[in-house]
Amino acid sequence: MLLHRTTVSIWALMAATPLMAQVVDLQEINVSGATEEAYFGESVALDTGTVSKTGDSILETPRSVSVITAQQMAERGAQSVDQVLQYSAGIVGGQWGQDARSDWSLIRGFTPSTLHDGLPSRYGYYNDTRPETFMLNSVEVLKGPASGLYGSGSVGGVVNTTSKTAAQDADNMVQVQAGSNDRMQIAGDVSGDLNAAGTLRYRFVGLLRDSKDSVDFSQDDAIALAPSITWRPSENTELTVLANYQKNDGSPLIQFASIYGTLLPATGFGTGTYLDSDTFIGEPGFDTYDTEQRAITAMFKHRFNATWSMNASARYLEGESLYQHAWWAFDNFGTGRYNPDGTINRTFYRAENELKTWGLDSYATAEYGLGSIEMRTILGASYTQGYYDSDLGYGAQVAPIDPFNPTYGGFNPITVTDTAGNTITEWGLYVQQRAVFQDRLFVDLGLRYGDIETGTSNGSFGATTVAAQDSAWSGNAAVLYRFDNGLAPYLSYAQSFRQDAIGADFNGTPFKPTEGEQFELGLKYQPVGTDTLLTVAAFDLTKSNLTVADTANPGFQVQTGEARSKGFEVEAFHRFGDVSVKFAYTYLDTEDAEGDYIAQVPKNAASLWVNYEPLDGAMVGWKLGAGMRYNGEAWDGASTYLTPSYTLYDAAVSYGRDNWLVSLNLRNLTDERYMTTCSSGACYFGEGRNVALTLTSKF
Repeated sequence: MLLHRTTVSIWALMAATPLMAQVVDLQEINVSGATEEAYFGESVALDTGTVSKTGDSILETPRSVSVITAQQMAERGAQSVDQVLQYSAGIVGGQWGQDARSDWSLIRGFTPSTLHDGLPSRYGYYNDTRPETFMLNSVEVLKGPASGLYGSGSVGGVVNTTSKTAAQDADNMVQVQAGSNDRMQIAGDVSGDLNAAGTLRYRFVGLLRDSKDSVDFSQDDAIALAPSITWRPSENTELTVLANYQKNDGSPLIQFASIYGTLLPATGFGTGTYLDSDTFIGEPGFDTYDTEQRAITAMFKHRFNATWSMNASARYLEGESLYQHAWWAFDNFGTGRYNPDGTINRTFYRAENELKTWGLDSYATAEYGLGSIEMRTILGASYTQGYYDSDLGYGAQVAPIDPFNPTYGGFNPITVTDTAGNTITEWGLYVQQRAVFQDRLFVDLGLRYGDIETGTSNGSFGATTVAAQDSAWSGNAAVLYRFDNGLAPYLSYAQSFRQDAIGADFNGTPFKPTEGEQFELGLKYQPVGTDTLLTVAAFDLTKSNLTVADTANPGFQVQTGEARSKGFEVEAFHRFGDVSVKFAYTYLDTEDAEGDYIAQVPKNAASLWVNYEPLDGAMVGWKLGAGMRYNGEAWDGASTYLTPSYTLYDAAVSYGRDNWLVSLNLRNLTDERYMTTCSSGACYFGEGRNVALTLTSKF
C-alpha cells in the first residue's frame, strides 16, 4: 500500500498552529481564464467543481477530470446522464442501448461509482429514479481510482451529478419542450430573496413530462421537484437545505432480442429478416418501470479564519420501484433463440424494489504557509449506510409470440417472494495534502482508511446477519509542474478497493475486496486568460483480487484474477473566433480476468462537437451546432460476439433574442440502425433519431 504514514497530517496540523507557522493571506488568483457565460450558465468548465473536494482548476489538477456544464447538456440535447457523458474522453455512455432502467457508462473499461452532490447515490439495482438533466447543475467525472477521497468504489472512477440549488446564482426561467415519441415537457427554475437583507434565498426547480418512449407501447412520464433554501448570514457561513421528489412512470425499453434479427439476419430462424429498433417483445399493460424517490440534503460551509474552513454534506433518501418486464427468453440457442415455427418464448418477471440510504461526509481544510511553500491540508471523515431489498417472482407466459408480427396474448398474475434485504455500512477517515512550490510545482499526497460491512437486514440500517467485513488503506500521490506558457505536465498514482465478492474459497478463507491501482502520465495546456483547454493522458490501470474458477476444486473460486486497461486520451476545447470546438479521442487496450478483452469496451472512440455562434452581423442570436460520436468495434468479454463500430451524427440550431431562446436538437440525425453491444446470444439496439424543440424564456 502507498504511504502508510501519518507524518503528513501531523506536519500539517503543526504547521497550521499560529505559533509554529506563518499564516498566508491567500489572494484569489484567476488561473481558469475567461470562461464565457452562455444562456444556461458557463459554456465550458475550467474547474474541477466538487468532485475533487477542492474546486481546483483542471489545469492544476494532476488527474483526468471532465466536467459537463448545464449549458453543454442543453445545447447537445442530452436527456439522460449517459447521453451527457458521450462527448467525453475515456467514457462509453449508454452501452446497453435503449434501457431506461438506469444510466449506464464505463470509464476506462470499468463501471464507475455514482455520486449525487458528493454522496453515494446507488445501492443495488432498479430501485431508484434516474436524474433528470434539467434538474442538474453539472456532471463531474474523476477518472481512475478514487478511494483516497470516497472509500470503497470502482477502479474506473466516479461520476458525480450536482443539483441546482439556491446557493448558486441563477436566472428565473420557464421552458416548454416537444419532441419525438409525443414528448411534452414543461420545466421551471425560479429563485429569489426571502428577506430584505438577502441572507436567506430560495430556489425552486421542477419539471412535468408526458411522453412515450423509443419502443412501441412504452412511456416516459415524469414529475420532479427540487425546492431549496440557502442561509448565508455572512460571507463566511452558508447552509443549504435541498428537498427532492421525483416520480417516473416508465418502461424498461431493453428487449434482450436475439442476435438473429438484430445484428445478423433471422433467415432460417424467424419469419422475417431484420427487426426494427422500436420492436416490442414485452406485453402491453404489463411491462412497467415505475420509480419514486424522496430525499433531503443539507450542505454546510464555514470559514473559521484565514487558515481553517470546513465543508459538510448529509443526505437521507428513500426510493422504490415496481419493475415488470417480459423479455425474449434465453433458450433455444441451437435455433437462434427461436422456436421451430419462428415464434419466441418470453420470460415474465416482477420485482418490488426498495432503497434507503443516509450518509455524511465532512472535511476541514487548512490553507497556510511553510516559508515560501503554500500548503493545503484536508482532514475528513465519512459515514454512509444503505439498505436495498428486491422481492421478486417469475410467471409463465400465456403463449409464444412472433417478434416480426407480434400478437400479444396477455399475462398471468405473478406472486413475488418476500426475501431479506441487503445492507451496507461504511465509514472512513482521510487526509489530502498539497504543497505548492513557487506557484509552479504542485505535490499531492493522500491517504484514507476505510471500513465496510455488508449483510442482510429485516428492513433497518445495519446488518442483522453479517456476510462480510473488510477494511483497507488507500492512497494517492501526484506531482504537476505549471509553466508560464500554460503547459502543465503531471504524473499521478491512485488506489481503490471494493467489496465485489462475498463468500469464501475452498479452504474457507473469506474473499478480500478487489483492489485497483492506476499510473497516469499527462499533459495539460491552457493559455493564460483563455478558456482553451487541452488535456492528454496515458494510463495503466489494474484491478486485482478478481475471482476465477478454481481448477483444482471444481465449484469453487480463487482470487487470482486481474483485469487491466491501458491507453491514452485526448480532450480539447478551443475557440476560433465565432467557432468553438470540443474534441475527444480514446484508445484502450483491455484484458479481463479470463484473458479476453473487457466486454463492451472499444479500442478506439472519438467525438467532436462544433458550435458556430456569430458575434456580429445579420446572424447575431443564431447558434449552429453539429456533433459526431464514433464507437469502435467491441467484443463481448468472451471473444464470441464482435459488435461492429458505429458513427452517429447530432445537430442543433438555436435562436436567442432578449430573454427568449428557441432550440432544435436532433440526435442520431441520419436515423442510423446500430447495436451498442452483443453478448450471450443477444444484441441491444441503440436509439434511433430523436428530435426535440425547446422554447425557454427568462424573466
